Amino acid sequence: MKHAGFLFITRNFPPQVGGLENYSYHLIKEFEKRFSICKISLGRPRIHLIWFLPYCCLKALYLWHRYKLQTIHLCDGLLAPVGILLKWTTRARISITVHGLDITYPLALYQKLIPACIARLDKIICVSHSTRDECVRRKIPEPKCRVILNGIDPAEFELSETDRGKQLLLAELLPSGSKGGKLLLSVGRLVKRKGIRWFIECVMTHLGEEYRYVVAGQGPESAKIRASVRMLGLENRVFVLGRVSDTTRKLLYHSADMFIMPNIECPNDVEGFGITAIEAGICGLPVVASNLQGLRDAVLNEKTGYLVAPGDPEGFVDCITSMRLQNESVREMVHETFNWTTIGRRYYKVLTEEGHYQVDIG
Repeated sequence: MKHAGFLFITRNFPPQVGGLENYSYHLIKEFEKRFSICKISLGRPRIHLIWFLPYCCLKALYLWHRYKLQTIHLCDGLLAPVGILLKWTTRARISITVHGLDITYPLALYQKLIPACIARLDKIICVSHSTRDECVRRKIPEPKCRVILNGIDPAEFELSETDRGKQLLLAELLPSGSKGGKLLLSVGRLVKRKGIRWFIECVMTHLGEEYRYVVAGQGPESAKIRASVRMLGLENRVFVLGRVSDTTRKLLYHSADMFIMPNIECPNDVEGFGITAIEAGICGLPVVASNLQGLRDAVLNEKTGYLVAPGDPEGFVDCITSMRLQNESVREMVHETFNWTTIGRRYYKVLTEEGHYQVDIG
């Protein structure tokens, strides 16, 4: 296979796990399906950045010279200073993907350095319109910015015959009394902006006894969330599971009736996209989410779910109790819009526009 002139650099890659690792893996995998490419990746804890950043600069220079690289793509905003060094020392076009916290991280030195470096690169790909707005707010030229939403691999969320054979019942995960009625689900790191505690205190208290709410994940808000459940006497309706395995998470997606993303405004902490919205959707799970930041791109209003004004208990109650979206239509829409094959083609188009070569992607 002829080398296509692409180099991808990522500091977040398997076997480490997380949203950025998942993004980098699938983006690079889509290009590897069609081209012979180069990649420099760090699949170790972030303390290894101490040596990785200078290493990837030297390695990139070597690969640029050997393979006549035309495009170098950095997989998150923190790598922008590396991009500046490569821009000075190569003739390659340097592009970068910005996700959210990598542009809003509230450290004065970070805010002085990273946005300024990003602004000097050739292309900036933003994972949502909200992330693009954060870039423009920091004086990154808007004409350089393109929005390409995050993607998903539908195969990762299919239930295998083994999964179906297990028939993992919620009774095995939850205390007694959790069966029946409608099951609501939230998955993710329990931080304040996710609005889980707000939802329990302001929405669950206005839903009927037939509604149960499962929260999978852990984080700095875990203790406060559990305290709210106890204070309100909701132990038989709200279940905070803590961290769960990927298999359990997938089974929960396939077992619930609705997915809830009740985000609230938090200064300097934005939801860049909301990947769990499309994870739920690819399992046919309708989403009820706050009309806020990157969730506006992750949830297709009235197609894969409903967007509600942040902090509006009545709006959430109305959408939950009157949900009419069909599981199969939600699944089909998410598959059509967010599958990584489609997203990979969009990346190819943006990374090669105004370039000097074309490669048939078939």
